[in-house]
Amino acid sequence: MEKITVRLFGAAADRAGTREVELASETTTLDELWSKLADRHPELSPMRPTLAFAVNDEYAGGDARVEPGDEVAVLPPVSGG
Repeated sequence: MEKITVRLFGAAADRAGTREVELASETTTLDELWSKLADRHPELSPMRPTLAFAVNDEYAGGDARVEPGDEVAVLPPVSGG
C-alpha cells in the first residue's frame, strides 16, 4: 500500500520528535488522517486548534481529500511580526 507522507514543522516537529511520518492509508480526509497521526503521536493533540495543514503545497481544511502518495504539511502558527 502506498503511504501518505506527513511533514511536521516547528513546534509540531519538536513535540513529535520527528520531522516526517509515513502513514499507510487509503484515500481519506485530512481530519481522519489527523486522527491516525494523533494516535501515533498523542503529544500533538493539544496543538490541533492552532495548526494549519497543506496537502501537496496547498492549504487545506479538514474535509480535504488525501490520496496515497500525497504529502501533508503540519504547520504551526506563525508568530512574530
